[in-house]
Amino acid sequence: MISAFASVVWFALLCVGDAQIRVMSPQWLEANFPDHGKIQGSTSTFGAPFFGDDVIGKLVYGESTSGHEHCTVDDYSLPDQDQEAAPEAALRGSSENAEARLINIVVVRRGKCSFTQKVKVAYQKGAHAVIVVDKEDSDLTSQDLQNVIVADDGYGGEIHIPSILISKQDGAALIEAVSKTTVTVQLSWDIPQDHVVSMDLWMSSGSSDSLQFLKEFSEKRKTLNEVMRFQPHYAVFSMASSDPAVYQGLCSDTTGNFCAEDPDTAGDITGKDVLEEDVRQLCIHELTKKSRSTESRSKAPAVEYAEEYWNYVKQFESACPLAGNSPHAKFGTECSEKLMQKVGLDMDQVRKCVISTQDEKLRKERDNSAWSPRALRINGWRYTGMMDSDLVTRAVCAGFTSKPKECQDLIAPRNPFEVYAGSTQNGISISMFVGGLVSLAVLLCLTLLCYRRRLKVNIQHSIREEVMLEVQTQMASYSKLGGEL
Repeated sequence: MISAFASVVWFALLCVGDAQIRVMSPQWLEANFPDHGKIQGSTSTFGAPFFGDDVIGKLVYGESTSGHEHCTVDDYSLPDQDQEAAPEAALRGSSENAEARLINIVVVRRGKCSFTQKVKVAYQKGAHAVIVVDKEDSDLTSQDLQNVIVADDGYGGEIHIPSILISKQDGAALIEAVSKTTVTVQLSWDIPQDHVVSMDLWMSSGSSDSLQFLKEFSEKRKTLNEVMRFQPHYAVFSMASSDPAVYQGLCSDTTGNFCAEDPDTAGDITGKDVLEEDVRQLCIHELTKKSRSTESRSKAPAVEYAEEYWNYVKQFESACPLAGNSPHAKFGTECSEKLMQKVGLDMDQVRKCVISTQDEKLRKERDNSAWSPRALRINGWRYTGMMDSDLVTRAVCAGFTSKPKECQDLIAPRNPFEVYAGSTQNGISISMFVGGLVSLAVLLCLTLLCYRRRLKVNIQHSIREEVMLEVQTQMASYSKLGGEL
């Protein structure tokens, strides 16, 4: 059983965003915090932060009454949450016509249940964003929280609002102020900026989540091919050679130097198969990346784009699924090479790269692991939030010193009062449902028509056979009588 703390935070030393919260009013509260009222915290790895936007909201707090510490809907009640008029728009930088309203930023205390559960409950109670105040017995300071990863407990996939963990000292000051007056704060996610954005993605070629993200992000990457660098990384780890799991196909050999996750557990695809595909994809990216710098951007750092790599990974999951029916249509070398041929890759060149550089590439990936097997870094900054292609694109575009035209074409203004839908939505639309019913009805009609025709042919055939049989019987009888005469 994983403890609530272990499922929430992990430590990592890397560049993170700065100043997610800034107190705007009252002034006496703003003065309590250094650097113009800024409060540092750690953004959760699930949910949808407002990348590229400065969002203004009012803090809403309800004291826990049943001792569940904000873990259940009936544990606390919130004051009237009608959006009040504000001197500034609730959303800056996204829309000039944004209404002058304040989003609800619900404050809760940490403890007794997972971080994810608290955010889910607050969302059900009308939160547009959540601030979680660290536990009273925690020793983490505001500075410490910059190196804390607030992880999903496995149930954060349906949460599409941002959430931030702050220290108990900062949280106590906010809660005390909310009990006296209206507290207005600004939420923002400051990503290190550069003329060209660098994106590093850690993944697994055997992960459906990773492949689905690549598929959805591929067209956006194509649009950003002259302004963004991309480097794929694959999750590789080592194990002791004495570990029995080494002999169950997780590793490239019995030394346990290079191992990967088993993607289908009870299936016949192993970690060794995943490692082989990881290396193939690294070779494809290395062999096909080409410089995309243009004269108009000659002063910017060089950018490379591997078009064939993206064409390959975009189709890989559907072309070579883990549960395929045959080697040429299932995860593995044969299917991979068939897909390479389809997208115009030189298979001999890729094979040569795999054979000559496999150990070198696997060692590099193992020694350059991230804080998670599924991780993303933008301009050296640890990405936080749901792994959604639209949200990642917003974070990428927030990393430019001067936002390029490509970003204006890719992202639309975001309404902070609406639930973030992302690149894909769960369920199906009414039009899709009706269309499915119509298609099903047409299919049934065609099936019945074919059955009717088949039945008619069978009946005619049976009648013809019965008639011929009767004729033959009568002819035999006639011949017999004729012989007797």
